[in-house]
Amino acid sequence: MIQLLDLGWLMEWMNTVPTARLAFFCSAALVLATWFGIIFIKPFFRLWLRRQAGVNDLVNYTSAGFSLFYGLLLGLLSVATFTNASNIESAVDREASRIASLYRTVGTYPEPLRGEVQYLLRDYTQYVIKKDWPAHSQGKIWNGGDLRLQIIQQKLLSLQPVNHTENLLQEQSLKYFGDIDDARQHRLTGVNTAIPGVLWYVVAIGALINILLIWMLDMRFTLHMILGGIISFFLGVMIFLIVVMDRPLQGTVSVASDAYKVMYGLVMQWDES
Repeated sequence: MIQLLDLGWLMEWMNTVPTARLAFFCSAALVLATWFGIIFIKPFFRLWLRRQAGVNDLVNYTSAGFSLFYGLLLGLLSVATFTNASNIESAVDREASRIASLYRTVGTYPEPLRGEVQYLLRDYTQYVIKKDWPAHSQGKIWNGGDLRLQIIQQKLLSLQPVNHTENLLQEQSLKYFGDIDDARQHRLTGVNTAIPGVLWYVVAIGALINILLIWMLDMRFTLHMILGGIISFFLGVMIFLIVVMDRPLQGTVSVASDAYKVMYGLVMQWDES
């Protein structure tokens, strides 16, 4: 069975390229390929198709059916990547807000438990900002956050409620902790979330077919160059959009850790001392 070539290295390289440069690369590559074919390959097509009447009508008929399915594929991929990025961003916002809620709730705990848990929450937040996010941008997941959450959970369970109020506080704290853990697991799924490699082959083959159909059109050279360039440029923009949104936590356009930084500055920073 023939194995497809691994495109992982190409996607990793694209994630390191600045956004503007990547947009230019995607569009320019397709436009240059289209223009190259119009100049050097179209003459051979004309020799092959010159006896066929109504070549443009046949090409347009074929292109209409192809564009329907290929455009639908690109549209669905764009929606899928946007949805993945939105879901990861929602998980990040939810985790940050629940950390703030838990931090405020344990503020009513008796000492020394209150100070210990709040310190651990500050430490966890700093770990997410300074350790987790750089690792996520490289496609890695470290277990330091899970270890810190385990310690926080043990501290929350160590409270022995002596009245109804403390019992309610512990229940609420454990609920917030569960939300934090759930949001964190959801966030971690975004590290390796990506479009399957086989779909990128379909996208690449579809782009080549699109360029081939443009080469087969019979029209004046200048008009052919302009129309072919416009179609290829927009096709490159669509592919660029899918590429930059494919990995929500990697690349130059990715979910940032701003939610944790803002939350830390508003809720925790004053208690560092």
